[in-house]
Amino acid sequence: MKGKIIILNGPSSAGKTTLAYALQAELDEIYYRLSADDFMKMVDRQKMHDNFFVRLGETLTIMHHTIKLFSDWGLNVIVDHVLLETPEEKFTTPEIVSLLNQYPVMFIRVDCDLLELERRERERGDRQLGQAKWQLENMHSHDTYDLKINTFRQNTNESVRQIANLLNQPDKWSAFNNLYKRFTK
Repeated sequence: MKGKIIILNGPSSAGKTTLAYALQAELDEIYYRLSADDFMKMVDRQKMHDNFFVRLGETLTIMHHTIKLFSDWGLNVIVDHVLLETPEEKFTTPEIVSLLNQYPVMFIRVDCDLLELERRERERGDRQLGQAKWQLENMHSHDTYDLKINTFRQNTNESVRQIANLLNQPDKWSAFNNLYKRFTK
């Protein structure tokens, strides 16, 4: 039996990591957490930036196959991701969708109001200012998700409850199948 995959997709500072940790703590089953940030940190920062888009492509492809590997082993996974649609990164959503469309994937859009994103970004101090806004402007054009969460308008516990409720209804996880049909037309 394949492990369940929860993909949290949203811009930097939207609250994906906080939500992922809360889900791990609250859900009855064990969930491993994979994040694009952690995969990016596997390569020396300077070497990553020397040929950034080549390294990014390699890193995200490896991450996507790692997600599949966890599920193939029957392990549940929560994925903290930023699927962008820039010319350099437009392959990422079709790639992960084609790789995982036959898997139990719940695809969740994690949003936050722009002013709050910018405030969080400033407070964190570890992000380039303007990154969250730029990411927000370069994602979600397909607007196909199983669930949409706004971390500014609802607290983490409410978000966890919504996701937990949807986990019990796998027949409603159709976003990846719908995206796959769209991408393979």
